[in-house]
Amino acid sequence: MKRLVSKVVASEGVAIGRAYVVQRSNLPLKTIDAETSVDAAQQFKKALQQSTAELAALADGSEIFAAHYALIKDESLSESVMNYIANGSSALDACRAACNDYVAMFEAIDDEYLRERSADVRDIFRRIEENISGIHQNPFLDVKEGDILVADELFPSDMAMVDFSKIAGFITRRGSATSHICIVARNANVVAVVGVEGVDEVQTGDMLIVDGELSSVFLNPTQQQMAMYRAKMKTFHEMANNDNQTAHFAIVTPDGEKVSVYANAGSAADVELAIALGADGIGLLRSEFLFAGSDVQPTEEQQYEAYLAAAKACDGRPLTIRTLDVGGDKSLPYIDIPREDNPFLGYRAIRISLDEEQMFCRQMRAILRASTEGNIRIMFPMITTIEELRQAKMLLDRCRKELSDEGANFDKSLKVGVMIETPAAVMIARELAAECDFFSIGSNDLTQYVMAADRTNPKVASLYDSKNLAVMRAIEYVIRTARMCGIDCSICGELASDKSVTMELFGYGLRTFSVNLGAVGRIKSTLLKGLGR
Repeated sequence: MKRLVSKVVASEGVAIGRAYVVQRSNLPLKTIDAETSVDAAQQFKKALQQSTAELAALADGSEIFAAHYALIKDESLSESVMNYIANGSSALDACRAACNDYVAMFEAIDDEYLRERSADVRDIFRRIEENISGIHQNPFLDVKEGDILVADELFPSDMAMVDFSKIAGFITRRGSATSHICIVARNANVVAVVGVEGVDEVQTGDMLIVDGELSSVFLNPTQQQMAMYRAKMKTFHEMANNDNQTAHFAIVTPDGEKVSVYANAGSAADVELAIALGADGIGLLRSEFLFAGSDVQPTEEQQYEAYLAAAKACDGRPLTIRTLDVGGDKSLPYIDIPREDNPFLGYRAIRISLDEEQMFCRQMRAILRASTEGNIRIMFPMITTIEELRQAKMLLDRCRKELSDEGANFDKSLKVGVMIETPAAVMIARELAAECDFFSIGSNDLTQYVMAADRTNPKVASLYDSKNLAVMRAIEYVIRTARMCGIDCSICGELASDKSVTMELFGYGLRTFSVNLGAVGRIKSTLLKGLGR
């Protein structure tokens, strides 16, 4: 028996089953390269047209494939491929080179959700390459009910070839908890562990135990281990059923105070899924998904349509849209962001938005226009001074006046909030509360700033601890200050999804949790139990 371990918690649960190793052949198998750039261009354009039509059909009823469709329609994608063809590459080589460029851009982003969109890029280009070659693979033909898929990576397109109701789980070498395939797995109650080293040691037919809670895979376990995990699996299923039953419950304290469990989202697809899973609203909609993956800024109309779709998916529940949060470690091709020695302490988030007024106002106008169709709130990231908040609000007021002069409708009482994610914001929480409507504590960044520990640096991983006394004291102070000042306060970092501190945060006075998609039922269940319900 061997244990394979991952540091990623993709989904909770236990699965026991036979390994099915997903084998993909390299393309092309029989493709003849185009002899001229004209032939290569025609070959690519035909495949692009076919792929676009396929994604258009899949996009109907699927926000995940709607995002794929939007990306493949982006002119910068085809231009990138055509540039390689013009320089002498075959259609397939050009696609692979362009794909590598896009993937490198996404993987350079620090934000895990946006970084994981590189898998969507690979999926889209793989579709185009298959249409160029004329070879369409289905590596899942021999999957049997109860199997555990083992792969280097799984893609959204694989969902059309795999019946998720029949497999017991999957493990992959690539991926993160925010990948689309993991989101689908959580929704389908499929156990998943991703980012697993040693996947190549598994062979089809091996027996596996997948422990989502421990992010571990046991290869060819003993009979004693199998018996122990069957008992654990039964217990987990009972707990999961209880969480699912309570996910749609309203939570009210004995003295009549409402407690809300919101979800974090990165697209309208996530919003739709979150509401289906029982979320009371969206505490954080990352707007970066609209800005990444393109050589040009999204237009006001494109942003408006995206925010409108998210608002409609929320169906009247609160939708908190965070303005663009990039910089330093998260580059965009159309903004001059210099390379920095300390990007987390540098030119990022609200600092960029206040410099890029046109881009910032374009985004705020889109949010304001979409506010007529839902309960939308706007939130500014990385606020460290009162002046930054005032300047952002001044620009927001300018956008309001412009829209009024144009006769456009918007929610004139739209609420404005700030992210509390720096020690500076903690120290001036009372002053900030006097000038905004709500706080959202970003525990991920706050932890690294309080502990002076880069959250991406494994050398100081032991110091990056959101439950450290110093971090928890800062969080407690912000929550109590918000309550004293009469404004809402939530937590939207990873700490909000940790059920071991749920009741401690509640004890501080926190009444709004914004959690990962897969944690909605778990945190609601923890709160209900803690309140004796």
